[in-house]
Amino acid sequence: MMTKAWRMKEEGGIAILEFDQPDADVNVLNSQNLLELKHLLAEIGSRHDLKAIVITSAKDRIFIAGADIREIEKISSTTDALEKAEQGKVVLKMIEDLEIPTLAVINGACLGGGYELTLACKWRVASSSEKVKIGLPEVNLGVIPGFGGTQRLPRLIGPMKALSVILAGRVVSAQEALKLGMVDRLFPEKVLLKNSIQFTKEIVNRQLTRSKGRSSSWFLEKTPLGRFLVYRQAKKGILRLTKGFYPAPMKALEVIQKTYGREAVCGFRLESEAFAELAVTDISKNLIKLFLANEQYKKFPRTKTHVPPLEIKQCGVIGAGVMGGGIAQLVSDKGIPVRIKDIQPQALGSALKEARTIYDSALKKKKLKRQELDFKMGLISVGLTTQTLRRSQIIIEAVVEDMKVKEKVFGELSQITDRSTILASNTSSLSITRMAEVSRYPERVIGLHFFNPVHKMPLVEIIPTPHTSEEVLAKTIQFARSLGKTVIVVKDVRGFLVNRLLMPYMNEAAYLMEEGCSPATVDQVATDFGMPMGPLELLDFIGIDIAAKVAKILHEAYGERMKCASLMKTVQEKGLLGKKSKRGFYIYKGKKKKPNPDIMTVQKSGVCPSRNDILKRLIYIMINEATRCLEEKVVEESSAIDIAMIMGTGFPPFRGGLLRYADFVGAKNIVDDLKRFRDQQQTDRFSPAPYLLRLSEKHQTFYPI
Repeated sequence: MMTKAWRMKEEGGIAILEFDQPDADVNVLNSQNLLELKHLLAEIGSRHDLKAIVITSAKDRIFIAGADIREIEKISSTTDALEKAEQGKVVLKMIEDLEIPTLAVINGACLGGGYELTLACKWRVASSSEKVKIGLPEVNLGVIPGFGGTQRLPRLIGPMKALSVILAGRVVSAQEALKLGMVDRLFPEKVLLKNSIQFTKEIVNRQLTRSKGRSSSWFLEKTPLGRFLVYRQAKKGILRLTKGFYPAPMKALEVIQKTYGREAVCGFRLESEAFAELAVTDISKNLIKLFLANEQYKKFPRTKTHVPPLEIKQCGVIGAGVMGGGIAQLVSDKGIPVRIKDIQPQALGSALKEARTIYDSALKKKKLKRQELDFKMGLISVGLTTQTLRRSQIIIEAVVEDMKVKEKVFGELSQITDRSTILASNTSSLSITRMAEVSRYPERVIGLHFFNPVHKMPLVEIIPTPHTSEEVLAKTIQFARSLGKTVIVVKDVRGFLVNRLLMPYMNEAAYLMEEGCSPATVDQVATDFGMPMGPLELLDFIGIDIAAKVAKILHEAYGERMKCASLMKTVQEKGLLGKKSKRGFYIYKGKKKKPNPDIMTVQKSGVCPSRNDILKRLIYIMINEATRCLEEKVVEESSAIDIAMIMGTGFPPFRGGLLRYADFVGAKNIVDDLKRFRDQQQTDRFSPAPYLLRLSEKHQTFYPI
């Protein structure tokens, strides 16, 4: 039988079901192809001549990427959600109930509903390729597995291991999946199907049995007290990581706790009900929209120019500070030789130490093997002259945030390189155009702004100038994506996008302190909203002196609305520079911090606003500036701002992004509060932007309703 998405062929009594979703790059499970599979399984179930079933994929290095997220996004009621979960379970139960052996052959990404389908099979094998990614990442979309994953995975590998996968939405490699027991065998990619069929024949002929002893602890998993301790510890871990903002991991834990070791039918139903409850929440809708937007930014070409794959034999980095060292580590981690240049030998040593620290941490967490660490560190070399950078296809400048210094660097680089070398600046706020204008080939100059810490922050801002060629833009995007980064292309304006929005937020926190608020109060309001850290702690992390320098640049560019709070200058003059000096708005000792009493001496006497007004002032001032960025075409669309703020600042994803949150509040409400703050503070920094005023007057939103 042949359907639109499934093909069946037979080999020696073994039915091979091949999944190939038409007109799509990847396979996903949707209502249509699940129905097709249901009919196919019904036909197979009526036959008595088949000895085994092998399920595989025709897509290159893609097994099944999961359930169709767009179908989940369109779910509007718990009834609809419950029905979809139950429909999927019916089909997978048909696989599970087949009396003959069933084998899933995983040749690439196998996620969510795709892995749940394999769990319904009696056996699972995978390619040993690094392209294989296996997991149940549904909690990252604000839901839980809906096709039986919370029931079958704990039964397969034990609740402890299953919880570590499901609650964190972990995606593991083929090797880790084998170690956990999520697959039974690994075969080389080139002979995967051939070896899988042979393996199936061995199962049929010899009735191979799965090895025992997968559970890591008999007491913790086989006794009521042990499981109670496991669940309690898991709950603590969830609350520590999610701070209570994301309900899906807790709901998944609740389902597993209530159903593990009990009747499967009841467990499946409880899972469907929990999935349905979560699928209609704003949190799930926001996370799904962000996922889809992020996928768009990972793939969207951004230019009309098509360039061949960029081959980089060496990357150069100028400046051996924290950012330079971090960039070098990231580049070497992708297998690219990188040469760091600085005028200070001590700085070069610090850059190597920075890279080594990151690799040592990965080694400790078993994400890296010793030989891999040695190889990657060996890709990093250092030097005191620019001559050794001649062989680089791209050179990234990461020196101090001073235009004269940067102009000198670009002038020198343009003399030792030719038209084929891309010259990129990691500046966080200065004009890329000015750097290009001192270069011999201005069309080769571009901004490439990483965020600190480089190896963790997923965003990169790419800033072309009016001189930058389309080819250079396309190649730089390609390079950044090869490093695993999400790219936002930004207009060359002061502060670009993220810092232009983030600086008013931190600056407003300083103004609130001037009025009498404590650092702890301001920061608590922000973290209660979902920010990863408060704005004053963030200032300490960045460095108050660095933040003040950026604030000055933005003030010069945008006028009084960006005027730096006088408290920032006062604190800096007292030598309170933040975490690097152990003292800023807080005093730091190891991993601990406490409020710095010296800060209180520079505060003005006054009354701290309500917590509600503190939050509005911090967030609305960013929204206001974001509307100016849209009107000035700093970026092309609202989703670019939301992706950038989430990936560049940690803005809470469950709120959907800065502008999706603005739509939730409503433009009119934001404008009314901004006018109130403007009148209270007698300052234009709260004056509503023209674009925001228009949205308010016309009752419009940033996103289509």
